[in-house]
Amino acid sequence: MASSSRAGRARKRAAGQTAPGQDPVVVETPIIQIAPDDPNLRKITYDKYSFIPDCKMHREDHPILKFEEDTYEWDKFNKFKKMGLLQHRIIHWEWLGEIGAEQEVRDLLGGRLIAAMNCIEPQYEELVLEFHSTWYHKEGKFEQGNALSFSSGRKVYEMNVPRFAVISGLYTEDEVRRPEFSTCLRGAYVENRRFSVGKRELKAFWESISDTKFGQTNLITTVRNPIYRYVLRLLATTLVGRKSGENKANWIELFVLMCRVQRREFNLATVLVDSISRGRRGGNRARLDMGPYITRIASHLGVLDVYRPEFLHRGPTTAIFGLEDLQKAGIASWTAPYGWEPIKEGPPVQPRQRGPVEVVEPQQEAGPSGGQQPPQSPVQPAQQAERRVPLPVPLTLESFSGYVEQRFDRLERMIELLHRERGAPAGSVSTYQVYEASSHETDSG
Repeated sequence: MASSSRAGRARKRAAGQTAPGQDPVVVETPIIQIAPDDPNLRKITYDKYSFIPDCKMHREDHPILKFEEDTYEWDKFNKFKKMGLLQHRIIHWEWLGEIGAEQEVRDLLGGRLIAAMNCIEPQYEELVLEFHSTWYHKEGKFEQGNALSFSSGRKVYEMNVPRFAVISGLYTEDEVRRPEFSTCLRGAYVENRRFSVGKRELKAFWESISDTKFGQTNLITTVRNPIYRYVLRLLATTLVGRKSGENKANWIELFVLMCRVQRREFNLATVLVDSISRGRRGGNRARLDMGPYITRIASHLGVLDVYRPEFLHRGPTTAIFGLEDLQKAGIASWTAPYGWEPIKEGPPVQPRQRGPVEVVEPQQEAGPSGGQQPPQSPVQPAQQAERRVPLPVPLTLESFSGYVEQRFDRLERMIELLHRERGAPAGSVSTYQVYEASSHETDSG
């Protein structure tokens, strides 16, 4: 029996477990980027182009946007090229100081999230278009070297999420190598995943902070605490930036707020990755977002040393979230002295759930390797007719705007269904859904 016991202890140590009395084995998170000369590196082809980097040219003629025709990237670029860039908006610390709420907001958000939301880098149209036209994410492959791929400055980069966390400026290399970087919460998803929360938990949290039931459209104006409304609105103009539906809280934003309210550690890099990967629609109301973060990435990679900023087209400058915007969103009062709107009465905020959570390993996805191009998004099946959403109560300018946006979104879906019923070619991609289908239940715009 003694021999068997020793053998068992040896097997445990071999599997990474330590014997009693020994310090635990520290397992570093790998930081992987596929080398430029690796034959398995994703291939993105550009037209040959003689470029003099000391002149400014029309945006669509820029060499970093000259994708070879009839390629995956060229097709995506043609859907994005007429879209303007989104103006990101950030925290107005001076106003928060005036109403005595600065420290409360700082305590709620935490230093790392504040630094991420306060990304005020200038954005450039060519860099944003190239990045979004080439971005590809293999969900569920956190540590694998081909989890993420994109092109910046006509160079292809393929890496895992920890490496992306470093080049995006969200974490340092030392922080990424710590074991807790890989084990903290990564997001909220429809299907069960490791290190994540599901719909049931997100639903319980929403219904503890809002006057309405959790559904496909969760209006920020129904949240009882104005500080929570403030945080959700800020996320919609920074880490989850979008032009349409700022008053609708999607899963990414609710996940971030839930983690901060319940003091649960979460991975900001996966939040940024999921935000970039979420579905987007085209059209006159749409804008391309993430520009300040894309500039930060390009700067880290040395792209701006070759393609100088003065010869690129600059997008909108990041602005503060003004008082009038906050008043329209039902966050700030309309009468002086201006401060938070009163907190609505309701049940207490949902505490952290500590029960056992069933963990199911995610299904691995196939992605581009070598010369293989990422697959086109499949056509989504026709959905059943939606129930009409009633006007929100109480009715504010911002909640009414959100209601109108819902009507526009529903009209777009109806037009898309009519287009398919009239004989759209099999396998064609929707005019509105540009990115690969995401496993989040998020709004797009």
